[in-house]
Amino acid sequence: MVAAIGALWAAPWPACAEPSGQSGQLAAGYLAQLLGGLVLVIVLIILFAWMLRRMPGLQGQGPSLIQVLAVRNLGARERLMLIQVGEEQVLIGVTPSGIQRLHTLAKPLDVAPDTPLTADFASLLSRMTSPGGR
Repeated sequence: MVAAIGALWAAPWPACAEPSGQSGQLAAGYLAQLLGGLVLVIVLIILFAWMLRRMPGLQGQGPSLIQVLAVRNLGARERLMLIQVGEEQVLIGVTPSGIQRLHTLAKPLDVAPDTPLTADFASLLSRMTSPGGR
Protein backbone atom coordinates (compact mmCIF):
# COMPACT_ATOMS: atom_id res chain seq x y z
CA MET A 1 0.00 0.00 0.00
CA VAL A 2 2.77 2.42 0.94
CA ALA A 3 4.63 1.50 -2.26
CA ALA A 4 1.56 2.30 -4.39
CA ILE A 5 1.19 5.73 -2.77
CA GLY A 6 4.90 6.40 -3.25
CA ALA A 7 4.65 5.41 -6.93
CA LEU A 8 1.72 7.75 -7.43
CA TRP A 9 3.59 10.53 -5.66
CA ALA A 10 6.67 10.11 -7.83
CA ALA A 11 4.70 10.07 -11.08
CA PRO A 12 4.73 13.35 -13.01
CA TRP A 13 1.58 15.44 -12.50
CA PRO A 14 -0.07 16.73 -15.68
CA ALA A 15 -1.06 19.95 -13.89
CA CYS A 16 2.56 20.65 -12.99
CA ALA A 17 3.81 20.27 -16.54
CA GLU A 18 5.08 23.30 -18.46
CA PRO A 19 2.18 25.28 -19.90
CA SER A 20 1.98 25.16 -23.64
CA GLY A 21 1.44 28.28 -25.72
CA GLN A 22 -2.25 27.45 -26.13
CA SER A 23 -3.00 27.24 -22.40
CA GLY A 24 -0.97 30.41 -21.75
CA GLN A 25 -3.17 32.28 -24.21
CA LEU A 26 -6.27 30.89 -22.54
CA ALA A 27 -5.05 32.05 -19.15
CA ALA A 28 -4.29 35.54 -20.50
CA GLY A 29 -7.72 35.74 -22.12
CA TYR A 30 -9.40 34.60 -18.91
CA LEU A 31 -7.46 37.17 -16.88
CA ALA A 32 -8.36 39.96 -19.31
CA GLN A 33 -12.03 38.96 -19.15
CA LEU A 34 -11.92 38.85 -15.35
CA LEU A 35 -10.29 42.29 -15.06
CA GLY A 36 -12.69 43.76 -17.63
CA GLY A 37 -15.67 42.50 -15.65
CA LEU A 38 -14.22 43.88 -12.43
CA VAL A 39 -13.68 47.32 -13.99
CA LEU A 40 -17.24 47.26 -15.37
CA VAL A 41 -18.71 46.46 -11.94
CA ILE A 42 -16.71 49.25 -10.27
CA VAL A 43 -17.80 51.77 -12.92
CA LEU A 44 -21.45 50.73 -12.46
CA ILE A 45 -21.20 51.14 -8.67
CA ILE A 46 -19.75 54.64 -9.07
CA LEU A 47 -22.43 55.55 -11.64
CA PHE A 48 -25.28 54.36 -9.41
CA ALA A 49 -23.82 56.20 -6.39
CA TRP A 50 -23.65 59.41 -8.44
CA MET A 51 -27.25 58.94 -9.63
CA LEU A 52 -28.53 58.35 -6.10
CA ARG A 53 -26.86 61.54 -4.89
CA ARG A 54 -28.53 63.51 -7.71
CA MET A 55 -32.06 62.14 -7.21
CA PRO A 56 -34.16 64.21 -4.81
CA GLY A 57 -36.20 62.47 -2.19
CA LEU A 58 -33.88 59.57 -1.44
CA GLN A 59 -32.33 61.16 1.61
CA GLY A 60 -33.99 60.56 4.96
CA GLN A 61 -37.22 62.53 5.35
CA GLY A 62 -37.80 61.99 9.07
CA PRO A 63 -39.39 64.59 11.34
CA SER A 64 -37.17 67.60 11.70
CA LEU A 65 -37.13 70.93 13.51
CA ILE A 66 -35.82 72.63 10.38
CA GLN A 67 -38.03 72.52 7.30
CA VAL A 68 -37.43 73.91 3.81
CA LEU A 69 -40.66 75.63 2.79
CA ALA A 70 -39.71 77.03 -0.62
CA VAL A 71 -36.72 77.17 -2.95
CA ARG A 72 -36.14 79.58 -5.83
CA ASN A 73 -33.19 79.03 -8.17
CA LEU A 74 -31.54 82.30 -9.14
CA GLY A 75 -28.78 80.85 -11.29
CA ALA A 76 -26.89 77.67 -11.90
CA ARG A 77 -25.50 77.57 -8.36
CA GLU A 78 -27.36 80.30 -6.47
CA ARG A 79 -30.73 79.97 -4.80
CA LEU A 80 -33.05 81.55 -2.25
CA MET A 81 -34.54 79.30 0.41
CA LEU A 82 -37.35 79.96 2.85
CA ILE A 83 -36.82 77.77 5.88
CA GLN A 84 -38.76 77.36 9.07
CA VAL A 85 -37.00 76.81 12.37
CA GLY A 86 -39.54 76.20 15.10
CA GLU A 87 -42.02 79.11 14.82
CA GLU A 88 -39.63 81.43 12.93
CA GLN A 89 -39.29 81.68 9.14
CA VAL A 90 -35.97 82.78 7.67
CA LEU A 91 -35.04 83.70 4.08
CA ILE A 92 -31.49 82.58 3.27
CA GLY A 93 -29.27 82.87 0.23
CA VAL A 94 -27.23 79.83 -0.79
CA THR A 95 -24.18 80.32 -3.02
CA PRO A 96 -21.07 78.22 -3.67
CA SER A 97 -19.16 80.46 -1.27
CA GLY A 98 -21.58 80.03 1.63
CA ILE A 99 -25.00 80.59 3.17
CA GLN A 100 -26.28 83.97 4.39
CA ARG A 101 -29.38 84.97 6.31
CA LEU A 102 -31.12 87.63 4.25
CA HIS A 103 -34.28 88.30 6.23
CA THR A 104 -36.26 87.00 9.21
CA LEU A 105 -39.97 87.28 8.54
CA ALA A 106 -41.93 89.09 11.27
CA LYS A 107 -45.17 87.43 10.18
CA PRO A 108 -44.82 83.78 9.05
CA LEU A 109 -46.17 82.97 5.60
CA ASP A 110 -48.63 80.15 4.97
CA VAL A 111 -46.93 77.95 2.41
CA ALA A 112 -48.86 75.08 0.86
CA PRO A 113 -46.68 71.97 1.00
CA ASP A 114 -45.70 70.37 -2.28
CA THR A 115 -46.39 66.73 -2.88
CA PRO A 116 -44.42 64.88 -0.23
CA LEU A 117 -41.31 63.12 -1.42
CA THR A 118 -41.31 59.47 -0.45
CA ALA A 119 -38.35 57.16 -0.31
CA ASP A 120 -40.33 54.48 -2.19
CA PHE A 121 -38.25 53.75 -5.28
CA ALA A 122 -41.19 52.72 -7.49
CA SER A 123 -43.14 55.93 -6.89
CA LEU A 124 -39.98 58.03 -7.27
CA LEU A 125 -39.14 56.34 -10.58
CA SER A 126 -42.67 56.76 -11.93
CA ARG A 127 -42.66 60.43 -10.90
CA MET A 128 -39.28 61.01 -12.60
CA THR A 129 -40.27 59.28 -15.85
CA SER A 130 -43.75 60.78 -16.17
CA PRO A 131 -44.19 63.71 -18.55
CA GLY A 132 -43.72 66.89 -16.59
CA GLY A 133 -42.14 64.82 -13.78
CA ARG A 134 -40.45 66.15 -10.64
